[in-house]
Amino acid sequence: MHDTFLKHGAFGTYLIDYPVASDEASVGILSKILTTGSAAIGAHLHPWVNPPFAETVCPHNSYPGNLSRELEKDKLRTLTTQIERHLGERPKAYLAGRYGFGEHSLSVLQELQYRMDLSGVAMGDFRGDGGPDFRSLDNSCFWEGIPSILRVPHTTADIGLLCRNGRRLIDVNQNSAMRRLRVPGILSYLGGVRRVRLTPEGFSLREMMAGARALIAAGIRVLVFSFHSPSLVPGFTPYVRDRHDRAEFLSRINGFLKFFKEECGGRFGGPEAVFAAAGASKGIDRGT
Repeated sequence: MHDTFLKHGAFGTYLIDYPVASDEASVGILSKILTTGSAAIGAHLHPWVNPPFAETVCPHNSYPGNLSRELEKDKLRTLTTQIERHLGERPKAYLAGRYGFGEHSLSVLQELQYRMDLSGVAMGDFRGDGGPDFRSLDNSCFWEGIPSILRVPHTTADIGLLCRNGRRLIDVNQNSAMRRLRVPGILSYLGGVRRVRLTPEGFSLREMMAGARALIAAGIRVLVFSFHSPSLVPGFTPYVRDRHDRAEFLSRINGFLKFFKEECGGRFGGPEAVFAAAGASKGIDRGT
């Protein structure tokens, strides 16, 4: 996959959890990639596989932000140390497992000297089994706290006839009667409103292109294109069940990278490039 990134001049940011940071083969592959200067490493905290193991394993505790502050900090400190020890680089970017950013997560990141958080999902809602509520979060990057952490949301857009600038004109999901009548699903089927993420997992190339166009037109200048690495192997995720799915998955990645670079005039970059953009753009800097 990284060879594909290189073909397009793209920069990969690999956010890894404790088992990957502890595996000799994985570390060897990532070490070689990092020496090329075309990638960065970051931390991805999955509590149930990350020591110390002090919590009850359950859906609620699978979100790192639901743990006590001390346990969340101890787990992330252990992961940070493991990455630094085995890859020779202290991670500065963080992605909470299952996007589980909680009330103590910011202060934990500050204490452990992180600079970027990628846990938020614009307009996302994970409350179904105890996760965070990002419904008020838009696609803008912003600095938060002192020392400041750059918060970079996963890119999400509403597309369709009833949308403008990547947002729906009316949110029928907020109306219980319309939900009972399945209006949201009907509007999606008819092309009125469709919420898409910039990921090849579950979204077509056409949808991702439409989402990117809408957000760029709305003035968004940092887009996050992401996927889970297990989707590169048939049978590991619901998105890639066989070799045909894998071919389609890779085609969507290639297609989006080509579109972003050639049609949008986009530039690829990792955390340092985004820091530079954030420092140069007053529109991004709205921190406290």
